[in-house]
Amino acid sequence: MISLFSIKKYSSNFTALILIAVILYTLPTIVGCCSKSSSEAVEGEKIKLVFWNTMEGLEAAAMSGILREFSNANPQIEVEEILIEFYKAREKFKESVKSDSGPDLFRADRFWIPDFASADIVSEIKRSVVKEEYEDMVPLARDFVSWQDKMWAMPISVDCLALFYNKKHFASNNVKVPINFDEFLVAAQKLTDRNSGRYGFFIYPNGWYFEPFFFGFGGQYFAPDGSLAIRSDAATKAFEYLLHLKDRLKAVPPVNLRAKIYNTMINGFGSGQVSMIFTGPWAIRSIINGTDFKRDNSNLGIAQLPAGPHGTFSPTGCQTIVISKKSKHQEAALKFARYMFSYEAQKKLVMANYGMPARKSVFAAPELKQDPYIQVFIKQLQMSRKANVSQFQGDIYAPLGDKLKDVLNGDLTPEYAINDIIAEWKANHK
Repeated sequence: MISLFSIKKYSSNFTALILIAVILYTLPTIVGCCSKSSSEAVEGEKIKLVFWNTMEGLEAAAMSGILREFSNANPQIEVEEILIEFYKAREKFKESVKSDSGPDLFRADRFWIPDFASADIVSEIKRSVVKEEYEDMVPLARDFVSWQDKMWAMPISVDCLALFYNKKHFASNNVKVPINFDEFLVAAQKLTDRNSGRYGFFIYPNGWYFEPFFFGFGGQYFAPDGSLAIRSDAATKAFEYLLHLKDRLKAVPPVNLRAKIYNTMINGFGSGQVSMIFTGPWAIRSIINGTDFKRDNSNLGIAQLPAGPHGTFSPTGCQTIVISKKSKHQEAALKFARYMFSYEAQKKLVMANYGMPARKSVFAAPELKQDPYIQVFIKQLQMSRKANVSQFQGDIYAPLGDKLKDVLNGDLTPEYAINDIIAEWKANHK
């Protein structure tokens, strides 16, 4: 016989077994729910992505259409665009990620990527996942979005500098497009007529715009081992070349180099007060609205940069989309980043601002193949020689630009300017 005690024990064990069975049966469901990517929305609920965008002007204006088309194609994802001032964006993004208050996506300059990757604040993008996009990237863009053999961003545009010139000024002064530094000096002097307030060239005192001269004389910011190498004969020659243009030939307008100098350069060229400038494709629309080009756009000439003793060189830029490491919607964020690299989005940005796509196939679009301006920039990209790089390269431009202003204003000699740049670098990169 089974005692009452045995029945109670059996009943208790049976209940425990039932409970264990229920738990085991429901466990996969519980775990599956919790382990799903948080980028997967609950049915009927939208995923919201926050995108910090550092674009300006016409390029920024084109984003409304791109965002609308992305939303139509991906109704389950909502993208909130927040415009961020470019020159403050880098540090603001870093601080926001550390405090868990940042965006899901961020438009980042190529020079920021090594810093972000080293700080572990952006997500790696697996090349195997974006194989089709990777194969269609402009080779330079592939290099710019990679760091330590991993990919950290999707490129959305590339750019470089070229020589912009006023064709009517050239024709009236019997000047040919200069192809080297010596011819450039002669052209700038011939084009200058101080009595009428016209000057041959406008020096934009910015580190990036200094590179065609510095690298043309054979300079490099960094040695192959990554150490700073700006103290060189090339740096001195580049400073002295610009001083020669300004002080001896007096072929540069005597303007205040401290305030809104880029706008002064673009307006001066657009109005016909300056005959030559160096700038990029983003400036074309502003220039052809100037008084000297508005009635006749064909007056605008664009050519490759003049070559120095060591060849022609243009700095190359690349704007990208990075995904915050703290984003809770990694899959959705990658979908948006990939869309920004799509043929449709790239073409819209190019047509809006005369930019250059980071996607090779877009260059075959009829509108680009027939565009006389874009073709010059493509050739310039191909002509530029390689530079030694460092993960801190983007940090050199601010002190270099500041010291270039001091030199051109007569406040510092090139030698002291180089000493100051080195001292500031050492203080900030111990």
